This record gives sequence, C-alpha cells and structure tokens, in this order.
Amino acid sequence: MNPLTLPLRNLLGQPIRSALTILGIAVAIGGFIALKGLTLGVEDAFSQGLGEPGADLVVSQRGAFSLINSSVPDSLGPTISAVNGVDVVSGALLNITAADNNANIVIAAWPMNSTFWRGVPLTSGRIPSGDHVWETVLGESIANALNKHVGDEIELQYQPYRIVGIAAFATVLNQNMALVPLAGLQQLLAREGTVTLYQVGLKRPFNAERMAAIREAISQAMPDFLVTTTEEFTHDIRLFRIIQAFAWTVSVVVLVMALLAVANTLLMAVNERTHEFGILAAIGWTPARTLGLILLEGLVISALGGVFGIGLGIVIMKLVSMTHIASGLLEPHLTSALAVQALVSVFAIGPLGALYPAWRAIRLTPAEALRRL
Repeated sequence: MNPLTLPLRNLLGQPIRSALTILGIAVAIGGFIALKGLTLGVEDAFSQGLGEPGADLVVSQRGAFSLINSSVPDSLGPTISAVNGVDVVSGALLNITAADNNANIVIAAWPMNSTFWRGVPLTSGRIPSGDHVWETVLGESIANALNKHVGDEIELQYQPYRIVGIAAFATVLNQNMALVPLAGLQQLLAREGTVTLYQVGLKRPFNAERMAAIREAISQAMPDFLVTTTEEFTHDIRLFRIIQAFAWTVSVVVLVMALLAVANTLLMAVNERTHEFGILAAIGWTPARTLGLILLEGLVISALGGVFGIGLGIVIMKLVSMTHIASGLLEPHLTSALAVQALVSVFAIGPLGALYPAWRAIRLTPAEALRRL
C-alpha cells in the first residue's frame, strides 16, 4: 500500500462526505480571505487616496474614533505652513453620503485657495469657480456608474450640486469621490470653522530622515494633534481597529468550524475503517505510521479546501466591491501577508482536526480492530 495514494483512495471512498468537508473548508477560507481582504482594502483605499494629491503627512485629531469624526480647526494652516520643509498645506473636510440616494460616495472638500485643486486630473469640464459653493468634480468611476456628465446635477448630503468636472484619479477612493468647495460642505454639516484633517505636502527632495524631522517639528508646533504619514493615518483610526478585530473574530470562528468539520469527517472514517487499521497493524505498521496516514488525510482535505477557498475569497471580494453600497469604499486587497496567513490556516486546520481521530485509531490493538469485522 502506497502511503501517499492511500489517503486519496480513502477520501474518494466517501466522495459526498469528503466533498462537503472540502466545501466547508473552502467557505471558511473564503470568508477569512474576504473579511480580511476587504478590511485591508478600506484602509489602503483611504491611505492612498489621501496621498494622491501630493500629501505626505496628515494632521488630524488625536484619538479620533472614525475618519469623519476627526475635527481640527481650519485656522491652523498658517502654523503648519510656517514649519521649515513644508511646501503645501490644505485642510480637508470628509464625509460619506449617498449620491442621489443610490451609491455611497466619499465627499471631500478643499478651500478654494488650496493648491491641490490645480492637480486634479480633469478629463472634462473645470474645477469649481469659487463663486458657487454648490459645484462638484466627480471621480470618473462614480460618474460612469451613475451615468453623470458635466452639466448634470447630483444630490449630495441632500443638496443639489452642479457637476462642473470629471476627473480620472489614479486611486480607487478618489475615482469614486466627489470634490466640493469647503465652505458649502461646512455649512451642510454644521461644521463651520473645522476640517477633518490637514494634508501636508513636503518640499522636494526629501528622505525618510528629513520627513521624520519635519513631522517632529509639526508635532511640537501642534502638540494636541496627531501627525502621521498618509500610510499610517488609517491605522490610528479606532474604527478601523474595531473593524479589524471584528474581522479577526469572525475569521477565527469560521476557521474553528472548518477544523471541527475535518475532525468529524475523519472520526467517522476511523470508525468505519477499524478493520483496515487492524490489518495494517498486523502487517507491521507502527502507530506513528498510522498516525501519519490520518494526519495526511486531514492535510489533503484542508489543502483542497484551501485552494478553492482562496479563489472563492477573491470572487467574494470582487462581488462585494461591485455593489453600489460598497463601491469605492470596499475594495479587494489580497496581500502576500494575507495569502501566507490563509496558507498557514489551511495547513493547520487539517492536521489539528485529524489529531483526535488519529489518536483513536492508534489506540486500537490489532486483535480488537479485527474483532470488529
């Protein structure tokens, strides 16, 4: 008997049961990939979106619960600009709202004197003139999804806005965003005198050491506020931490369920094959070899489930990100670290789930196993 082909033969002997177990593992791994990937995608979308206009640092409220809850006085711009090495400073007010009561959309506002307006990659139209606060530039993706064009109206925060430009941003968040003048959005949100954060661009060239020095100088000038890089900013938002903890909790639960499914399948297989283990023991198989056989069966099941599960997770992420409610907010994000975590889970579920059935199998003596024929 070939110890490498024997596990496959045993699994194929009960094809329906094996297939259902593999499917259960695939759903568990798929759920793990989707939950973690979408959570990372949200963070990545916001960090890249904040940095796209040319921002290197972000000044925000210390300990803010969520991105849109951060509140910073809009009078702090000159203090930040006075720091040596700072090139561009712009307050930004952010909110998430429904566009025409349809798709969720991030709405971002800059003051009309912000340098970042000049870098908006327009494909048609213009930037707001400043004479009318109810004008907006839409990202190309959300404009296409809603079939909006320059000159059309769109309702944002229950206020009709005139679309004056369409922009082809590089990041997913900004492709699904509406840019508006700051004064109008402050009025709508009753947040006059405050912004969500400041986007800070540094003078070129600079290196990591120079960035750290400028960051420290801004922190000393504004000790009550948090100064981070655009990449670090989302990691310091407590809401994202809660989402991460929730994703981990659900992922652990579904992985434990997959482990129990493997244990149940192999335990049933052990009970049905006691005579086989008796014969193997009678012809000289050691307990360690029998143990290895059952652990290998568990590994084969989990590996097959893992392969399908990773593919299923990617499909789930793409389907969720395509819905109107999640467009631009939830994006697929499969990193090498997440793939490694999934693979480690796959190769742990099988052997761990097989431990108890294997222990039951090696406790049988040849005589006892053969008596059950």
